[in-house]
Amino acid sequence: MVSRRNFFSIIMMMAVLLFMFQFSQIIKENASNYDVNEYAVREPLPREHLAKGERPEGDGGFGREDVVFLGDKENDLGRTVTQWCVYTKRELTVLDSTDGLAAKNPGLILIDSGQIDFARETLTLVELVQAGVPLIFCNLPETSVLLENQALTELLGISQIREEPAQAEGIQLFSGFLLGGEAVYKALLPEEVKRQDLELTIPWYVTGKGTKNYMVGMMDESRVKREEFPRIIWRNSCGNAMVFAVNGEYLNGLTGLGLLDAMVYEMNSYMIYPVVNAQNMLVADFPMLAAENEEGLEAVYSRGPEAVMRDVMWPGITAMSLNNKLRLTCFINAKYDYRDAAQPEGENLPFYLQQMREVSAEAGISLGFTDDATFTLADKVRSDKEFYDTLNSGYQFAAVYCEDLPDQPWEVFAEGAGRLEDVRTVAFRDGGERPLLSWQENGVTLQGITSDARDYSYRVDLKMRSLVTALGYSNTLIGMHNAMWPESQEDQWENYFDEIFSNVSTYWTKYGSFEQTVLSESDRRIRRFLSLDYEEARTDQKITLSVQGEGDAWFVLRLHGEAVADLQGGTFSKLESEVYLIHAEAPQVEITLKKAEDVLEYAGPFGR
Repeated sequence: MVSRRNFFSIIMMMAVLLFMFQFSQIIKENASNYDVNEYAVREPLPREHLAKGERPEGDGGFGREDVVFLGDKENDLGRTVTQWCVYTKRELTVLDSTDGLAAKNPGLILIDSGQIDFARETLTLVELVQAGVPLIFCNLPETSVLLENQALTELLGISQIREEPAQAEGIQLFSGFLLGGEAVYKALLPEEVKRQDLELTIPWYVTGKGTKNYMVGMMDESRVKREEFPRIIWRNSCGNAMVFAVNGEYLNGLTGLGLLDAMVYEMNSYMIYPVVNAQNMLVADFPMLAAENEEGLEAVYSRGPEAVMRDVMWPGITAMSLNNKLRLTCFINAKYDYRDAAQPEGENLPFYLQQMREVSAEAGISLGFTDDATFTLADKVRSDKEFYDTLNSGYQFAAVYCEDLPDQPWEVFAEGAGRLEDVRTVAFRDGGERPLLSWQENGVTLQGITSDARDYSYRVDLKMRSLVTALGYSNTLIGMHNAMWPESQEDQWENYFDEIFSNVSTYWTKYGSFEQTVLSESDRRIRRFLSLDYEEARTDQKITLSVQGEGDAWFVLRLHGEAVADLQGGTFSKLESEVYLIHAEAPQVEITLKKAEDVLEYAGPFGR
């Protein structure tokens, strides 16, 4: 039996604890300035584009950094080559033949084999290689063309052509080419079969002496020797130049960006190039501010929309963020289904802004809505403006998520559209037609989505490795629409969350050496990346990097058999063996090198 004195003590203790918890929450709410976007900036940001571009034909000779593309700049491969030259600050000249090219001394030639008459052009290509000009065959001609052209097969380093294509069991990417090390894309378990979406029927070419393989098709070693595996990416050394070959369409699209960088790296004793250094995790259409699909959510989750988002989904999202050290950008949607009578309510907005601030997340605006021929994106913007105008919030929404970009420039589209006048960057799904990273004339940057957290496959993994190699950039999307309007068991939150949590924890966090950012931080780095120009030179064991423009910049330095001993004008970190992330904090950076202790002796000026 509890005495009166003990009972009184217990009551007092409970009262003190209640006061402490309530008081601490009040302090937290008052101290947390959740109504301010700490990542957004209001001052003018860089808008001038200093990246290299396409050069008109016939304006003189070429420098060592100039690229000639023999092909069509309007197809998938041509767009990849154009993006690569913009991002690596190279001049690009597009030609449809080699006529007069040998006399101009180009620095690098990229070839779309489908656009070339090899019966007429092969001799010129051989002469260019003999003169020291490296070639990259971005794809290969038909097997019948190679069988009839001995000079071309010798140029490519092909020693044997099998009449029947190989049916590979998987694909092997060797280490030291793309960042991330070796990768084996072979389905060994039944659950892995769904991930295999790489092309496994491969024209069967075997390479000879003087070649080095970077990616091959894997076959049953009891039937085929490893040295006879079909080659996918390889190089052939021809005197003082190299010839690279890609057996397939791997350079089409974003995957080609990193593969091209890796090939140029293999051609040289070292390579330094700019990167963004930003990895984003986006949560689209969350939270929803209108209580839509209430009956459907009650049937599936036994809760209404508000409780599902606040008590079920948000704890899972924040747990995934904290567990994987991710920085989230959450795109609030005022209303998705405009056929639903539910109207957006702003009472929950302060709660989510405060919660986002506590996990270092940023809030943006989603322009997603139900596809309806009678309701357009402009209608969505006008309707949301009316709602946001009623809110007493000073939060600066600087980022927007949009499934399909409007046809007109963003400045015109957003004019008079309430919160959209503060927008500095737009995340969008990349359909291949637009550059991944770019900006419009009014200074709004466009950041393409690079992957969906739900959809992991071997092709996606290869693209991810390539983009990290080329740009130090990723933009992964977690779409919440299906979980709010579940059409199957897979869409229900517990199953959907298990899937994305597994994928994010296993695959999307492989490259933690690049920085996790919210979209406004990524925007600032992309502006710097697109606007900067640079020069680099090496004397003995010292590389001098001169960076133009204002603000910090990031570069990847790849070495052969060497390591960074010291750096002046910035900082550096080691990404992996022979690969460094350089943070340039001054206009001039001096990098001192030394012999690496953990690699074999470097064998020459063109690779190992």
